[in-house]
Amino acid sequence: MRSLSFGISSALFVGAFVMSGCTKPQTATDNEGSAVYAVVNGQEVKGKDVQDKIKSELTELKRNEYEIKKRATDEVIQQKLVEDEAKKQGTTVDKLFAQFENMKDQEVSKDEIAAFLKARNIDEKKLTKQEKDSVPQIVKMQRVYEARQKYITDLRSKANVQYKLTKPEEPKFDVAVGSGTPMGPTTAKVTIVEFSDFQCPFCSRGRQRVDEIKQKYGDKVKIYFRNFPLEQIHPQAFHAAEAAACALEQGKFWDYHNQLFDHQDMYREKDIAKNVDKNFEKLATAANLDAKAFAECLKSGKHTAEIRHDMEEAQKYGVNSTPTFFVNGRAIRGAQPIEAFSEAIDEELSKN
Repeated sequence: MRSLSFGISSALFVGAFVMSGCTKPQTATDNEGSAVYAVVNGQEVKGKDVQDKIKSELTELKRNEYEIKKRATDEVIQQKLVEDEAKKQGTTVDKLFAQFENMKDQEVSKDEIAAFLKARNIDEKKLTKQEKDSVPQIVKMQRVYEARQKYITDLRSKANVQYKLTKPEEPKFDVAVGSGTPMGPTTAKVTIVEFSDFQCPFCSRGRQRVDEIKQKYGDKVKIYFRNFPLEQIHPQAFHAAEAAACALEQGKFWDYHNQLFDHQDMYREKDIAKNVDKNFEKLATAANLDAKAFAECLKSGKHTAEIRHDMEEAQKYGVNSTPTFFVNGRAIRGAQPIEAFSEAIDEELSKN
């Protein structure tokens, strides 16, 4: 039940994990700028000197602290709204929510099951009989959950809720765009630089977010792709980046970029590693590349230094997970909802 469990968990806890991504291990840091961290031959190493080197990591800690507090605040708000409504109706919270339990008795259609599996990228053919039999029950549970959440959302829309939490200030980075070709005109006012990993499943969602941004903003934005393959957990990611660089040589980076993300199954699994070059070549054919030139480029390793350079620069900007986007230098980590990007993009577009 691993795949189905993940699916229902995604539905129930999407708010809590919206910033998730493929991540490198992080080290906790101290935020005492005036403290003495060390003494070397009588010379003090000040906290500020250390913090200047880990500015982005400290910002990430502050951001995470804010998000944790905000989620907890939302939970308390929800609890208060429901308790107040129950009191108003002269009942209990349990009885208030009992009205949704009868939704479990409604039959589940084939269309509902298909939609449930599609939303979670679950191939029904790969499920065991036991897993297939459990899907209708999970769909019923989701019905109840969604009905309860809508009820709470309606209560909240009628209430006077004011946030008093202060969102931490986001630093801006002078992010180089690299050697790639942008999606969008070079004259666009907003520059988005994405650091990504072709083998990372979260980055596949990031690709979808890029499509949404282009659809909404068109020529107002230009998007650059840079590499940050997490080789320890994604053994084929670096080679996939090399393949994409070979596609760039032929002026078809974005076509091949889409092929790589749409067909991660062709190079993600360990047991196909020995055939990975052939699979990359198949994707090149699908992207209408010159097959012979692509194969020669892929075998040459000529783009290794270029990809390593991307990775080094990413670390300078504090990138430690994929995907990470920079909107005119403002970091957005993870394949967040389009609203998170729109907030940053609209703010930049509103500037003179």
